[in-house]
Amino acid sequence: MASTLAAVALSGLAGCEGEKSKAQVAADAGALDAGPPLPVVGGELGAALAEVAAGGTGKKGPAAGGAADGPPESGVFSVAEAAAALPKDVPYKIEVIGDGSEPRTRLASKIDPKSEQKLDITLGLRLGGPQGLPNLELGVSFKAEKPADAPKEGAAAREASTASAAPTKVIAKITSATLASMSIGGPPKQLADALAKLKGSALRYELSPANAVSNLQFELSKDADPGLQPLIGALGEAVALLTPPLPDKPVGAGAYWMVTDRLVASGAQLPVLRYRVFKIEKVEGGVVSLSVDTRQYAEGADLKLPGPNGEITMTIDRLDSSGKGTLTWSPSSFVPGVADASQRLQALLVPPGATAQQAAQRSVAQVELSAKFAPPATQ
Repeated sequence: MASTLAAVALSGLAGCEGEKSKAQVAADAGALDAGPPLPVVGGELGAALAEVAAGGTGKKGPAAGGAADGPPESGVFSVAEAAAALPKDVPYKIEVIGDGSEPRTRLASKIDPKSEQKLDITLGLRLGGPQGLPNLELGVSFKAEKPADAPKEGAAAREASTASAAPTKVIAKITSATLASMSIGGPPKQLADALAKLKGSALRYELSPANAVSNLQFELSKDADPGLQPLIGALGEAVALLTPPLPDKPVGAGAYWMVTDRLVASGAQLPVLRYRVFKIEKVEGGVVSLSVDTRQYAEGADLKLPGPNGEITMTIDRLDSSGKGTLTWSPSSFVPGVADASQRLQALLVPPGATAQQAAQRSVAQVELSAKFAPPATQ
């Protein structure tokens, strides 16, 4: 059963003509073709993108989604444009758009490396439409990884002087896994057993002094079904999405800043350039409540996918990817203590060597990610 579910999830990536009628594929493509190719990004995210597109000069740039010097209206950067927006050797950039109201303070992470943070994470991953795995309830424990070697006596002083600039290595281990909601009687035993074997699977990453997640690595437990690997990838994307990189200047309520970085979108294995705008909604008792708006753009028009006779390259004709979320952050936490977010990606793909008629119909690829973080009910 678990292998079947995994196969459904993996095969659901491209909503291709083999799974839908040509009429349905054309209808799906037409839904995105109606009106402008991509909706203009509104609100604070649109304002932030427009200002950055204007070169940070303080003047308002053209509306994101349709400007020649802003993010591409098709949702697809050329490789050169993506490199210009964020050079390949720059892991991320943080741009403060508004400082917010007084009192302002510098947000900085102060994690005790001996601490542990436990969360219940409800994770949803849909590939190719409504089919796929149901939402999962994961128990996850976050800890700082112990250094491989203790510092030698002569190096202790040097290490202490550079400790503030070193990233924190974090390991997030799955302590339990089950379906988030089921009818009376619970999930079928075979499925319950398969999910239980996810226990011990781990997500490893680095948390920079600016609180940015990088170097994500996934590790399935030895008994887990390899087909469930996308779930660990989705967990990593959710953690990275909801962990706010912090500006290097004092900010207050109402402040917002934009973070530009790269990632490979869960399920689609699609390299994207991601823009996130974080806004401080309130600060209370040292806990910062934030909202986040996200927009993602393909880093190039080529998408490589596994095929029956080897790898095939699809052309991304159009990409629409956006998301929203809320979260609470405190300096002593590895990840937000409470969070709720969703992210959707939809791409129109043209198969290699397609005729004009086939190119007009196109295939639809969809990935939907949702995540909720909460302290364990027993805490």
